[in-house]
Amino acid sequence: MRGPGAMLLGVLAATLSISGAAHADPTFDTFQDLCVKTRANAPAALAAADARGWTEMPAMFHDEIAKQGFTGGEGRAKSQNRVLTLMYAGSGAPVIEGAPVPVRACAVGARPADGAALRKLAAAWAAVPADPGLPASKGQAFAFTEDGGAHHQVTGADLRSPHGQNLIRQGRVAMIIVAGRPAAPLLVYAIPTL
Repeated sequence: MRGPGAMLLGVLAATLSISGAAHADPTFDTFQDLCVKTRANAPAALAAADARGWTEMPAMFHDEIAKQGFTGGEGRAKSQNRVLTLMYAGSGAPVIEGAPVPVRACAVGARPADGAALRKLAAAWAAVPADPGLPASKGQAFAFTEDGGAHHQVTGADLRSPHGQNLIRQGRVAMIIVAGRPAAPLLVYAIPTL
C-alpha cells in the first residue's frame, strides 16, 4: 500500500542517506568537529584538537596557510593510517567585493585526500550556491546565515550592504571556503567580524 506514510518514509530514508554521506569522510568529520562546532573560535578549536591528541603543526605548513590569507593563528597536526591531517585556527582578512573583511577562521586539510569528494561534501553541506564574489583562491566559497538548521545564501555584495554589515555584527554570517590545491583542498570555516 502506497500512501502518504510510505512517501514520508521514502523521503526520510533519502534524507538519512544524504546526511550520512555528508559525514562519511574523516577529513570532513574533523572539519565539522574542530571548526564548525566551535564556530571558528581559535582557543576552543585548538583545545578540542589538543584534547584529541593533536601535536604542533610543523612550521613548513604555516607558509601554505598564510598563502591562503590566514595569519596570526596556531596549527595542529595528526598522523593516522598514513594520512597527515592539519588544522589551523586564527584570523584572516579575505578580500570581498574589493575590500578586506576580517574573519576568525578554522581550517582543516589532509594529505592524501580525495579532493573531489571533499569539494562535493563542502558544497552539499553549504547547501547554497558558490559565489564567485567571495574569496576562494582557485576554489569555491559559500556564505550563508542559518535559520532553524537551513542555510540561506549571503552573497559578497550582500556582505558589503548595510543589511549584510548588520548580519555580520550580529554574528549571523558563516562562510565555508574550499581553498588550496585541487588534490589537497583546505576546508576553511570563517565567521566575518567587524
